[in-house]
Amino acid sequence: MLTTGVESLDELLGGGFAPGVLTQVYGSFATGKTTLAVQAALLSGGKVAYVDTEGGFSPERLAQMSKARGLNPEESLGRFLLFIPMDFKEQRRVIGGLKRVINREFSLVVVDSITAHYRVEESRRNLTADLGRQLQTLLWVARKHDIPIIVINQVHYDSRAGRMKPVAEHTLNYRCKDILRLDKLNGGGMRAAVLERHRFRPEGGMVYLRITEKGIEDAFIDQGQNQAGQTPRGISS
Repeated sequence: MLTTGVESLDELLGGGFAPGVLTQVYGSFATGKTTLAVQAALLSGGKVAYVDTEGGFSPERLAQMSKARGLNPEESLGRFLLFIPMDFKEQRRVIGGLKRVINREFSLVVVDSITAHYRVEESRRNLTADLGRQLQTLLWVARKHDIPIIVINQVHYDSRAGRMKPVAEHTLNYRCKDILRLDKLNGGGMRAAVLERHRFRPEGGMVYLRITEKGIEDAFIDQGQNQAGQTPRGISS
């Protein structure tokens, strides 16, 4: 298991991010998805293949997190192999190429996010099968090398359901056996992590987190309430 760097979140996930498994982490803008992925990568100890489709990877933020944890920023950055596909077609080539790139030195693969280019294409119908093949390639890499893969996903508003849902939900859910949702709470950089699916842990479990200079850390809120006395979407108090 690869630690998330947060004790409560590791417990929620049954020990952390599982090797040989695609873990989907999704949520709205600025909920901490990238920070969580970078933190796991930072603590993984090996090389990390990081596919950045949104331009959200920040060497400055990585350096800040490294220094706050007593690590060498240059050594940490040197373990990252960064890919920046500019469109969905290039993303396909990058993910397909991971079969040749990943070896025993790698401890994690991150795709941040898998749907950024997909959702802006005019005709997604013809791309859904392609997206599925990319996920299948990632699953092959995860199993072949026995490493975790974090697949970050975006959200959209589903008018029929009346709530926010992950993009390409059915396609991703078919191959991602562990699914974690991050919700933004009111004030103080507070977040809630909700386990929506897991191979053996109970679904619906939730922990509270906060974003700091170190990355993501535990936060404790009385009686499961946030600072505004509200409960995250989809969770009963």
